[in-house]
Amino acid sequence: MKKATFSHRHSHIIIILLSVIVGLGIAAMVMYSPSTQQQITPPATAQGIANLEDAFVEMAAKVRPAVVNITAEHIQKRTMPEIPPELRKFFEQFPGPFGSPGQEPGQGEEIPFKTESLGSGWIYREDGYIVTNTHVVEGGTDFQVQLFDKDDDRKYDAKLVGKDPKTDLAILKVDVDRKLPTLSLGNSADARVGQWVMAIGTPFGLDQTVTAGIISAKGRTLPGLSKYIRLGNIIQTDAAINRGNSGGPLVNLHGEVIGINVAIVSPGMAVGNVGIGFAIPSDTAQNVIPQLIEHKVVKRGWLGISLDELTANTRDFYGADHGALVANIQEDSPAAASELQVEDVIIAVNNKSVEDTWDLQQVIGSTPPDATIELTVVRNKKERTVKVTLGEMPAKYAGLEQPEERVIVSAREASTALGVTVRPLTSEDTNRFDDTGLAGVVVADVSAQGPARGKLTKGDVISKVNETSIKDLADWENALEAARESGKSYVVLQVVRKVDGEILHSIVDISVKW
Repeated sequence: MKKATFSHRHSHIIIILLSVIVGLGIAAMVMYSPSTQQQITPPATAQGIANLEDAFVEMAAKVRPAVVNITAEHIQKRTMPEIPPELRKFFEQFPGPFGSPGQEPGQGEEIPFKTESLGSGWIYREDGYIVTNTHVVEGGTDFQVQLFDKDDDRKYDAKLVGKDPKTDLAILKVDVDRKLPTLSLGNSADARVGQWVMAIGTPFGLDQTVTAGIISAKGRTLPGLSKYIRLGNIIQTDAAINRGNSGGPLVNLHGEVIGINVAIVSPGMAVGNVGIGFAIPSDTAQNVIPQLIEHKVVKRGWLGISLDELTANTRDFYGADHGALVANIQEDSPAAASELQVEDVIIAVNNKSVEDTWDLQQVIGSTPPDATIELTVVRNKKERTVKVTLGEMPAKYAGLEQPEERVIVSAREASTALGVTVRPLTSEDTNRFDDTGLAGVVVADVSAQGPARGKLTKGDVISKVNETSIKDLADWENALEAARESGKSYVVLQVVRKVDGEILHSIVDISVKW
């Protein structure tokens, strides 16, 4: 009975299982029937690609009408070559720079020639104010702008409103009988590495070229238009930027300008894009553009100091893990009228932290002249505050005038153990520096294998070693011995040198094996 009952129960289970399997099969057939397949939505990735394409198309259509071509006319003088006597008669029969009948050709004379350069820009205000780069308009005598808001091939005369070489930004103005489309500035501080961007401009004269890429990096620093200038907080992108793109916008997917295209890297023989382009951040432009429109120039605060970056050694030596090191204070400058001292490390301005020299320059430059600020400095490894009333940045430091050509050399390091030979200071040296109060030892030679190679130069005056002021060779030797006994693997020097008639001061450090 038990055996028969057991078999009967199993037969019921088998029947139930078969029913379930058949049911699942039918359900599967219904699920994957042709009519049901047509109702399945595309994968999210495909939908995302379609949405991204639409975003780029819509953004290009929105932005392009407000992007312009800029032509700048330059007058250059060229010296006419010497003309062989046998050809002079031939050229004399034609009027022009080579001479006219009965006159000697203008050989050896400087003759003016007109040249043109091409760049890009974008419309900031509907009444015709256009943003571009200073280097697009620099040296130009006449400017023309081609607009693309309507089917119009004309080029409109434009006037230069103002320029700011320190940020490489400039403003042009065109007068037309209609309101022009504009672009708005976005927030470059919120831009993220990896974010999609689009560049629009006139590379190699090709109108309205659109390229796309991502933000490759932020916070880059580039050389500026003069030896006193560097561009900071620069955005790096792999969106193709070429010659002629300068001044054009770099926009996000909302069509907001987060950068103004300014430079490319083209190593070796390359002349075009290699995937490394740069743009001035919109947060910089946000402050500069209104000032250029209203005042034609940007007025900046000025301290009147030279700065050095902190290194691992000087961070330890001065007891500051961040900030900007004061290397020199100019005479008759705002800093000279304050309690600020050489070798102070400025770590904050008005309680806002200063990480490095660029950080300090940005804060001071964005503060108006005549403002009184409070500097937090580290001196003798202790914090203190110093108040300074800022002056106005001199034109040469803002790039608004051409200073006499000179080479700035960064001085660093020294010692017998450091690989240098020194000699006493003489009256000829003080005359050379035009400073009868100058004290120290003079670098007579720098070893090609020593740690000072490429950092100290023959003729440099070393005025201080660590905490010890140097007046003669005995001070020098004693200071080195004290540095050796301190157990530190470096020394910090104050160095004075003269380059092309200008006195340069620097605080330098050198790692040394005693």
